[in-house]
Amino acid sequence: MADSKKQSGKGTPRSGQGAKKGTESVLYVLISVVVLVLANIIGYFVYGRADLTETRAYSLSQGSERLVSDLDDTMEITAYFSSNLPGEFATHERYVRNILEEYEAASGGDVRVRFVDPDEEEEREEAEQAGVREVQHQSIEQDSVNVVNGYRGLVIRYLGDRQTIPVIQDTQGLEYEISQAIRQLVREPLPVGVVSGHGSPTPTKGLSVLRGALPHYELEEVDVAEEIDPELRALLVVSPTEEFSEDELRRIDQYVMRGGSLGVFGGSMNLNLQGMPSASPAQTGLDRLLGAWGVRMGESLVADARCGRVPLRSAIGMIPVKYPPAPVVVFDDEASAHPVLFRLNQAPFFFTSPLTLDDTFHELGGTTLAQSTEEASWLLTGDNIDLRPRAPQEWTVTGSSGPHTMMVALEGQLPSAFAPGPMSAEDEGESDIEAPAQTEREVRVLVSGSAGQLRDEFLPDPERSRGQMTGGLALALNAVDWLAADADLIAIRAKNIEEPALDVPQNLRQAQEEALAADQEGDDEGVEEALEQREAAMESWERKKWTYRVVLIGGVPLLILLFGVFRWQARKNKRANLQELRKRLEAQKG
Repeated sequence: MADSKKQSGKGTPRSGQGAKKGTESVLYVLISVVVLVLANIIGYFVYGRADLTETRAYSLSQGSERLVSDLDDTMEITAYFSSNLPGEFATHERYVRNILEEYEAASGGDVRVRFVDPDEEEEREEAEQAGVREVQHQSIEQDSVNVVNGYRGLVIRYLGDRQTIPVIQDTQGLEYEISQAIRQLVREPLPVGVVSGHGSPTPTKGLSVLRGALPHYELEEVDVAEEIDPELRALLVVSPTEEFSEDELRRIDQYVMRGGSLGVFGGSMNLNLQGMPSASPAQTGLDRLLGAWGVRMGESLVADARCGRVPLRSAIGMIPVKYPPAPVVVFDDEASAHPVLFRLNQAPFFFTSPLTLDDTFHELGGTTLAQSTEEASWLLTGDNIDLRPRAPQEWTVTGSSGPHTMMVALEGQLPSAFAPGPMSAEDEGESDIEAPAQTEREVRVLVSGSAGQLRDEFLPDPERSRGQMTGGLALALNAVDWLAADADLIAIRAKNIEEPALDVPQNLRQAQEEALAADQEGDDEGVEEALEQREAAMESWERKKWTYRVVLIGGVPLLILLFGVFRWQARKNKRANLQELRKRLEAQKG
């Protein structure tokens, strides 16, 4: 009995200690949870949210913050979202709420946001009158497809004016759309000149996509035979094919010397893309101007094995083949730090002439922005260059090997291309065109061997690409922003650049090329064999994609589960070992 009491007495402290430790553990967990919750609340209201994504996809860019931080009056943003929309659009609404809260916070109270569920007739009329459209949404419920009508749009009102986003198609690029709309309300469009004549496109014919993508600029035609308005934020020379007179070149030089920014896109080749595409040299005289800054444009085209693809008709149907006259430039971290290429991964350069740079360019501190590959690029030369799509083996590597420079930028004080003072015109007599010996202040000059960044033929359809920014279009818009010294939208735009396309496996590309080559040679047996190889390669690629999908979707959770089981088993074993050790100690004491 005494032993029993003794043992009982020994067990009581242990039970008390266990209960005490359990209570302490529960308190520790509760305190940790409370601290984390308070830290999140304080961080949200005092310091804001932390966005650790590379492009700050879930935070406002500084350009957006600046737009709303110094408003002169109250701006009202009304979001119309129907409550009966399918579940996928609930995510859109949450994103819209979050980003509008960021605008509201950045404005210091000048931006007021309200959300409206237009379930009443009066609210629906209000949305329609403001330009928000009712759209149909498909909803799958109980194995049947239903059509739901609803609204998901934005109206921004400021100083009696308004801008509307009729339908929010996707959250991708939404900040860019909103900030662009706000910018149109708070600032007058900036004037940018486009040189007219000389076979160049105009803002309404040939540059309409660019014009539509830049509503915060007023693109206007400029006759360089007359004095150029110094109030223009930038002057663009786009793919001229006819020669500039000396006086016209002097007018452009005069504009730059007085502090204007100049962008030259193409100007040494005449492209014929109708029927059988071809190119021939064009004598425009632009080198007389650019040469003063150490840049000359070659009368040839750069071809590169790292290039885009175009469809080619063959016995096996339309297949995509490499098209070397459309090099694709991949930008490293150093290059993409420049505002024109800000955070761009890559961009196409259609039909681009090579740029030759001399010591003057480097002495002026010029920057090379784009080059072809060193090992797999060459030049297409001749009086009439054939640009027809063809099988890869039909492209002949000729001329100088790479790398070839395709785009450069100059920033600073530049010398005049002509002597200062009264200048002689082409004809007899003197001209009254005068310009300083060098620029009166720092200026910006951008020279690209290609006009493909700006022309309608090479830019995406704005309706189909709504909410998605291609690398080529982003480069064009960045270029105009940089030249106009108005770069607030560059960082915002960078957040919705398209990701590079998946690289097609080498064996699949090779099978397609072999099939095409056999078709060109009339080898039906070779075509069949290549098609079998292509089908096998396609099946292998699909299996690989399925494997990656399974690993990414199921593999990560499985690893976490296995880690949890391992930890649980380890703790269980540790507990069993401690109990066994305790029993041995008690047995020894007994």
